[in-house]
Amino acid sequence: MITLEEFRDRFINEDINASAAASERHEVEVFIEESIDILTNDYSLITEMTPCYHDFSKGNRAYKNMHIDAAFLDIPSNVLNLLYADYNEGEIASITNEFIKHKSQLLISFFENVLKDYFDTAEKSSEAYQLAENIKKNIEYINKLHLFIVSTNKLSKVVKKIKLPEVSFKDRTFQVIVDILDIENIYRSKLASFKKDDIVINCSDYNLDGIPYIQANLDTDQYESYLAVVPGKFLSDIYKEYDSSLLESNVRSFLKFNGAVNKGIRSTILNEKDKFFTYNNGISTTAENIERSHRNDGTPLITSFKNLQIINGGQTTATLAATSIKNKADLSGIYVQMKLTVLKQENPELVRNIATYANSQNKVKTADLNSSHPFYVLIENYSRKIYAPKTAGSLIQPLWFFERARGQYEQPMMQMSKAEALNYKLLRPKDKKFTLVDLAKYENASKMLPYYVSWGGEVNAARFHSSMLEQWEKDNSIYNELYYKELIGKKILFTHIEKTVSNQSWYQEKKAYRPQIVAYTFAKLVYSAEQVQKKINYKEMWDLQDVPSAFNFDIENIAKIVFDCINDEKRETTHIETYCKKETCWTVVKKVEYHVSDELSKILVGINN
Repeated sequence: MITLEEFRDRFINEDINASAAASERHEVEVFIEESIDILTNDYSLITEMTPCYHDFSKGNRAYKNMHIDAAFLDIPSNVLNLLYADYNEGEIASITNEFIKHKSQLLISFFENVLKDYFDTAEKSSEAYQLAENIKKNIEYINKLHLFIVSTNKLSKVVKKIKLPEVSFKDRTFQVIVDILDIENIYRSKLASFKKDDIVINCSDYNLDGIPYIQANLDTDQYESYLAVVPGKFLSDIYKEYDSSLLESNVRSFLKFNGAVNKGIRSTILNEKDKFFTYNNGISTTAENIERSHRNDGTPLITSFKNLQIINGGQTTATLAATSIKNKADLSGIYVQMKLTVLKQENPELVRNIATYANSQNKVKTADLNSSHPFYVLIENYSRKIYAPKTAGSLIQPLWFFERARGQYEQPMMQMSKAEALNYKLLRPKDKKFTLVDLAKYENASKMLPYYVSWGGEVNAARFHSSMLEQWEKDNSIYNELYYKELIGKKILFTHIEKTVSNQSWYQEKKAYRPQIVAYTFAKLVYSAEQVQKKINYKEMWDLQDVPSAFNFDIENIAKIVFDCINDEKRETTHIETYCKKETCWTVVKKVEYHVSDELSKILVGINN
């Protein structure tokens, strides 16, 4: 196994810097993107994070120095996530207590300056202004500031758990916590043995002796089943502490898609809380283990949960927390019925099936993002055996690599020497790796669904998955080798649009909303081709392993159209990210008249080809 030092050298030089050069971006941008991916998919500390750079170093009495590199207001979780990136390419240094406190204060100062109206005079289309307005608009729902410091340095051994004081502003108090993603944690996340830290919830920490339960005596060695009645305050309190890490991934997707507080649930909490138990359907949960005890009168109690996951009832839980924050609701006397499944052995498929059948009322919620579905296995198999055509000057036919399951690409290299890893990457270049989330992005952009793509990874992937399942049941023969090659053609085009957008002068001025601009540009390109009864030849892009130069003029012009549309001050929704998630945004972009160039028209193919 490679050492931490060897890994750091590879990570900085062969992953971050090489990817930055290939995508024509700054190294720190790629590092932030990689860090967000690890925080989301390995440590489950966030559901989403958007790059959002802002620096102010001329602090005064009115406004303190501040710096942020990425942020996300997670309204369903009542959390504002803020990130500081420390990208050091040189010799490894120690991350000290002083460093953490200083960088944390820069992030906290951003929040405080927002509330002091610092951004009122800022450029209205800037990401920082948009974030500031979103924070002020939803301040009543924010309970916690979750700070992240991501670094290529190593946390000092003398650093203990950093406890930051609460932030007070006017009549509000906000909890503050900080997490450090250092090079050692990044290294750990790549190991085959990696497992995120357990979440252990002890009822005694929430002034409860336990949760009374009834056990179902079922004849199975796979799981144990319990029925319980849980105090609403307990659910609210654990959600406010652990937020989205308590939610199974499909439930997180649903809450992001349908993030508004459920008005019916809130009304019952505020006006008829004695009827809450009767009106509410309750929640379904799983856990890896529980601790049990008894009261003196013999009542059986669950006293502790290990890795509790809410697989149905996420909105009930989130609304209890949100109502206690915004409305300062008294949750005493509110109880929620809970079905608990304790798994006797690790069984991801069983958890997915429980989640699917427990959530039958919503398509997004029921989209079982099961990477073991035959469709994804098929794409994986194609990616292991179909070599890309040789390109000019290349002696090797590389493979595109579909990472069906987390870690498939990185983990083998952790056991390799430097020479072996170089050979591995020569055949499987990192810029040719793509995931289930990436696949959904390319497909939905090509289907002219940029407003789906703008929802981000989980939600867009869930929506693609639903449409794929419908097609799979109808006729799965279309998912053949040609489909795979055209899929790679879409990835090649998508990546080319990303690079093109990054190099435009109008983008360089703001460097904002690239994911949305790229998705809408791709969709508008497809739409414009259809207007002349033609379509893009993705197979040709597979054959060339490149995008014909005839596309460049049209991509540049369409991207500027998209940029102007989403930055139009007359747009129906002020918040640009929210606007891009709406189909009405796509309607506006479509209506802008555009005719493909003669040069491009010549290489497009007939609509029926």
